[in-house]
Amino acid sequence: MTKRILVAVDRSEKNKFVFESAVSLAKATGAMLMLLHVLSEQETGYPALPTYAYYPMIDDRDLEVYREKLAEYKKLGLDLLQNLTEKAIEAGVETEYTQLIGNPGRTICELADTWEADLIIVGSRGLKGLKEMFLGSVSNYVTHHTPCSILIVRSPIANESHETQESN
Repeated sequence: MTKRILVAVDRSEKNKFVFESAVSLAKATGAMLMLLHVLSEQETGYPALPTYAYYPMIDDRDLEVYREKLAEYKKLGLDLLQNLTEKAIEAGVETEYTQLIGNPGRTICELADTWEADLIIVGSRGLKGLKEMFLGSVSNYVTHHTPCSILIVRSPIANESHETQESN
């Protein structure tokens, strides 16, 4: 029986479908949600520490700028989690959240194990072939290393010919 659902969220456009699917499933099963945002260099917008080709050193100002950008990035993640948690609670789903730093796949699996999740819900970036091999696939990693069941949510693809037929 599904009582605890771990939902990996990020700031991408596809996140909406992952979140909506999780809330819908939690309402149907009476499960509680744990929303997880992983701070990772793989996510768009993650601040990069400045590097210089000829002088591999970082001065205090560069480090301070990096820390400020990282703090802002963390705040955006927490704001996302708080917003989604409020929406889930308004929908009648018991929800909590956490934000962790690390490798997304490993972090999701570790939290699923310690939180004793019955199900993990993740999105798919749609990587295929060489991109998946070099960039890595979080959903693929989680599928092979998770201690529980997993649901991979893919965002709907707009079918232009179907939309054209409906408008005629």
